[in-house]
Amino acid sequence: MLFSTAAFAVFMTVVFLVYWLMPHKYRWIIILAANAWFYISYDVKYLAVIIVTMLASYICAILMEKQDVSGKKKTIMITGVVVTLSLLLVFKYLNFALYTVAKVLSKLSIPMQETTLKLIMPVGISFYTFMAIGYIVDVYKGKTSAVRHFGKYAIFVSFFPNISSGPIERASHFIPQIDREKSFDYDSVVYGARLLLLGLIKKIVIADMMTKYVDKVFNKVPEHYGICFAWATLLYTFQIYCDFSGYSDMAVGVARMLGFDLIVNFKQPYLSSSIKEFWSRWHISLSTWFRDYVYIPLGGNRCSRTRRDMNLLITFLCSGLWHGASWTFVLWGGIHGMCQIIENRIKEALGFTKEKEKELKKGVKFLLTILTFCIVSYAWMFFRANSISEALYIVKSMFTDFSISGAMEQMTMSWKSVIKTTIAIVLLIIYDNFSERKDLLLEMNRLKAPVRWAVYIVSAIVVIALKVNNQYAQEFIYFKF
Repeated sequence: MLFSTAAFAVFMTVVFLVYWLMPHKYRWIIILAANAWFYISYDVKYLAVIIVTMLASYICAILMEKQDVSGKKKTIMITGVVVTLSLLLVFKYLNFALYTVAKVLSKLSIPMQETTLKLIMPVGISFYTFMAIGYIVDVYKGKTSAVRHFGKYAIFVSFFPNISSGPIERASHFIPQIDREKSFDYDSVVYGARLLLLGLIKKIVIADMMTKYVDKVFNKVPEHYGICFAWATLLYTFQIYCDFSGYSDMAVGVARMLGFDLIVNFKQPYLSSSIKEFWSRWHISLSTWFRDYVYIPLGGNRCSRTRRDMNLLITFLCSGLWHGASWTFVLWGGIHGMCQIIENRIKEALGFTKEKEKELKKGVKFLLTILTFCIVSYAWMFFRANSISEALYIVKSMFTDFSISGAMEQMTMSWKSVIKTTIAIVLLIIYDNFSERKDLLLEMNRLKAPVRWAVYIVSAIVVIALKVNNQYAQEFIYFKF
């Protein structure tokens, strides 16, 4: 059940009304039932996998709290993580592993029949698995207490606004909100509804509009050449941003309408002036998860520079693999890891500190922002490519032909389409720049009621009209991960 469908609008309306009409002590039941219904709407078969994840992490946490012996406690923690992670490995990576082994053996002239198991990856498994693992580790470290009420723990793992594509919540942040008595807050609900509408605009008006041009090129790479690859990559850069940040806006907005605060997942990432800053603004819940549960346990930066660089690279390679069972994602993660390593070494050589970075002149910072954007966009090309061979083909032929009319013909874009996509990108950049300084959704309160409602109505009409007429709309990109 996608956020951008009429089915979800009906579902959310019913959940919203029943939830706020119910006394506080019964609301957790409404949320749990809504979570189950929402998840079953994708496929009832997925339910068994998430229930096993819930039970494994729930039991593991309780058993750890009952243990006084640190060795046994650690054994339970490792067992819980392994059991929880194994489900993700089987459903998401087993076929990839079998394929890779078969390819390696064929290179060594060892015959092996390629085997593909008919496994359907459950929706949201990458997200709720990481939430469960984070919970197990946090209980082990004493950062949060084990939840005794299984129903309320199940709400944390399966909360319908963020189960499909995040944000990846932390138990210490989310679970206390379940028991916290909430009163209906009109201003908070309105703000959540604005976030929901903003997310729909990003997804339907911008991301879906660019889908057909991006897919036209990347789904038939050998049939294209020249600068159309650079153009398609640029469009994908904004497509994936609007698609994923749009989903995150909607998730946070829907949760807020029900009185829950989710972790903010995006902070204008394309305004970053370094790769490190980019990852503090893009998919924040994932980057902080890898920092806390992979990078720091590996030693973080509390070691030699060489070891620190290795820790960074391993973390980014894991991040790339998390996004998908393909070497293109691993390469994408490796590019970001290497860029951050190089960036760190350059800053150290120049004696850069956080204070000196803040003192950089606007012109220098602007150039660094453009450079960072170009690197990030270039890396997205590997992320979107269907294979390493196709990515290398794009790299070789991207700048062999600079004909704009030829690129437009290859992408079946008219000048009208070029103007529409350009306007969308410019408006998005303007919005993000203003959002750096002020929360524009809160600033809407300054507008008079008739003006506000005019904005709502016009925006809703545009979203509905484009949704109905768009033949190239797709599900959210991060649903695949």
